Amino acid sequence: MIDRIAKGRRLERMCYDELAAYPYRWKTIRHKWLNIDFWQLFDVVVGSPTEIRFIQVKTGYCPTEVKDRIREMKLPSFCRKEVWCWFPKKGFIKEIIE
Repeated sequence: MIDRIAKGRRLERMCYDELAAYPYRWKTIRHKWLNIDFWQLFDVVVGSPTEIRFIQVKTGYCPTEVKDRIREMKLPSFCRKEVWCWFPKKGFIKEIIE
């Protein structure tokens, strides 16, 4: 049986490692008692002086319903909404949601 929480944390850590080359400050938005995502959509939030990136990390693919919920969110223009899907032999496939 796969431990979903451990797998999710491992993918989030890989996301952080990829973002480490940029001057971001990052934060995991998972609550340590409830294990919920920020707005129940985003796993990683990173920020710099000019932008904030909200990132949903998935394994394989992101369901259309989740992308639609992300698309419907209204955020200021300096914020980006992204979906990063992990594929074992390809790495992260990144998509910016407008």
